Amino acid sequence: MNDVVVVGGGPAGAACALWAHQLGMETLLLEASPVIGGLQRRSPYENVWVPGVQGKTGQEIAASMQAQLDSVGVRYMTSTLVQSIRQGENFWRVDCEGGGYQARRIVIATGCVPRTGGFHESERVGVGPGLSMERLDVVGKRVAILGGGDNAFDQAAFALGRGARSVDVYCRRKPRAQPVLQRKMWSRSVHVGEFQADQCSMTVNGSHYDIFGVQYGFEPNHPGGLNLPSHDGFVDVDQQGAVPGFPGLFAAGEVTNYWHPCVTTSYAHGVQVAKSIQRDLQQVGNDRDQSAATPTFPKLQYR
Repeated sequence: MNDVVVVGGGPAGAACALWAHQLGMETLLLEASPVIGGLQRRSPYENVWVPGVQGKTGQEIAASMQAQLDSVGVRYMTSTLVQSIRQGENFWRVDCEGGGYQARRIVIATGCVPRTGGFHESERVGVGPGLSMERLDVVGKRVAILGGGDNAFDQAAFALGRGARSVDVYCRRKPRAQPVLQRKMWSRSVHVGEFQADQCSMTVNGSHYDIFGVQYGFEPNHPGGLNLPSHDGFVDVDQQGAVPGFPGLFAAGEVTNYWHPCVTTSYAHGVQVAKSIQRDLQQVGNDRDQSAATPTFPKLQYR
């Protein structure tokens, strides 16, 4: 039986599996995609937000994660979709397409996926940042970016830099993007208020566009089989990363929304959870040792 099975191979899952392995726990990482790296796999841009990592794109950071797991011998399986997670007696079971795995502790690190808002990707529509937008031909085109967060304004600026004829940003409420990103767009190109965007006609409030960039943020990606405590869909955890009411179940990274979502905080959360599990398993072992060492005496029969 495994000590730890980590579900999800993004920054949080990779960091958790790496540390659990290095701390001497029997560890298995399961990732649904063909490679390790999470959302960083989608990013062809340099990630300047990770301390000590310079000149690397998100895709290169993802590749480095997998290379490090390989170098230290962490067991992992890619292209392995987890279908359900079930609680047994003193253990957990993870069911996948190819079979099942048991573990004393489970870590859910399945991250987030872009919100679609009812749109679907096509040759004219990108959903989420990164490769979904980079694959679109925007040169000389009219582009509508839907959403008001950091990614919306980032993608609007990228589209202009790649030669778009014009870019308009539509957001229903006051933009949430950082001021430094908002300043990259002309105020006249930012439209605040209710809007109707139609993918079939490629119009927003009746105006025609060649390209849509749907940037509605992210939503948690949950594995099946559990009805977990959550807030706005994000898994609730305590300071140790444990899921309340589910002994032996932990969650880390952006599926929890515990910290500001980014690569660095996901790394840290994965490490924290690995250390919490180490302490948890050590305490269980100590309790068993103490119980086994306690002498027992036969009952005296008095007549």
